[in-house]
Amino acid sequence: MSTSPTERGPDKVLMLLTSDFVTARYEALRARAPDLRIVTELGADADPAVTALFAFKLPPGIAPRLPNLRLAASVGAGADGILSAPDLPAQVKVTRAVEPGLGLSMAQYVSLQILRHFRALQAMEKQHAAGEWKRLPVPDAREVTVGIMGLGAIGSVVAAAIGALGFKVVGWTRAKARLASVQVFVGEGSMDAFLAQCDYLVCLLPITGQTAGLLDRTRLSKLPRGSYVVNVARGGIVVEQDLLELVDQGHLSGAAFDVFATEPLPPDSAFWRHDKVLVTPHIAAQPSVGPVVTQFLDNLERLARNEPLVNEVDRSLGY
Repeated sequence: MSTSPTERGPDKVLMLLTSDFVTARYEALRARAPDLRIVTELGADADPAVTALFAFKLPPGIAPRLPNLRLAASVGAGADGILSAPDLPAQVKVTRAVEPGLGLSMAQYVSLQILRHFRALQAMEKQHAAGEWKRLPVPDAREVTVGIMGLGAIGSVVAAAIGALGFKVVGWTRAKARLASVQVFVGEGSMDAFLAQCDYLVCLLPITGQTAGLLDRTRLSKLPRGSYVVNVARGGIVVEQDLLELVDQGHLSGAAFDVFATEPLPPDSAFWRHDKVLVTPHIAAQPSVGPVVTQFLDNLERLARNEPLVNEVDRSLGY
């Protein structure tokens, strides 16, 4: 794909370098499109030349200073960091980064966390450290149900991977299901029946006004006693204190969390000190740099031609 100034037009892109994750995409974009005008800071005055934003988070106060902004593209798989800006004009199109390897990476992470608990790896590591030879029972995956909340492009790949390991897989989605290979529960009215089956619960839902705080004490208590929770969606969907209390009370056997309401996770968080909860720093899956930059450049050209954008977010739904 050409990235000449002629084809690129007068676009000026604002990138907010809020993390190494974003900086890597900035460097790749500069290498791929050296003639594209990119700025990483915005002065106090409005900048009418900026037509596109490429970022992970959009702080309040930025969008009003970009009167000609047409595209706000997330560098990540979720667009909540963009959509959470209260002053983003309604006419600005929002996209998110989607690439084929993302589902595979997520499936690897989820499989790892489920198998780590299912095959009692933590207990065996303790035996190793103690020099203790003790054979533990090997459970039968066919008798265990894994429930997946969110059956979009990523959730469908995760469901297939977990099913290939021998587990029974069921799914829950807010809207009409697109996956025919597993039993799917649809809508709020079916959630209790779904949760009651789940020995493992995997959250892959997007964060929206409808999903924020969705998995609270009341809903988590619907899980069978001894269930295990894997959260790889977004912080804020699972009510963290409710989950920790249910683990302490023995209703849940533990959890693996890759996302949190506050990131980075504060040093004084109870998650760090809990021996039944595994913390990872939001690394379950990340879109590869190359495809994300390619998608952004493609969408700049589509925007100039008034064509539909790739992976455009429905702002009314949040994904």
